[in-house]
Amino acid sequence: MLPLRCPCRRASDQGSPETLMQFESSSNGLPSYLQSLTPDQMSLIANALLDMQRALNHQTILIAQLQDELAEMRRHNDWYHTQFAQMFRVVARDVRELRATLICSLLEEGPITADHLMTLLRQTPNDELADRIKSGSFGRQAN
Repeated sequence: MLPLRCPCRRASDQGSPETLMQFESSSNGLPSYLQSLTPDQMSLIANALLDMQRALNHQTILIAQLQDELAEMRRHNDWYHTQFAQMFRVVARDVRELRATLICSLLEEGPITADHLMTLLRQTPNDELADRIKSGSFGRQAN
């Protein structure tokens, strides 16, 4: 059987065979350095290990709660993004309708020059934005 190393000692302290022999397991399965501990020391170690286990369990629960909150925030973000995109679609449609109404009212008022009509019909940056919104490429971030 291989000798066990005491985790509280340096490797240089455990180099000689005599030193290694005292760390071999005994008949009850405990290494000799653990057998030399008093019951109070063993209970302190056991309590410290239990406290660490409780702390780890608590941290695991907190991490799970944070993951749930993050998932909920992502769902809300997706919902808000959908609402925002829909709002922009409505605004873009309304702007197109207002522009069409403006052109019609100008035509009804009397003669209009071709240059002025071309200016009114020219695609504006807002129309390009509306096209991007329609296609669904507006507001999406690359992941």
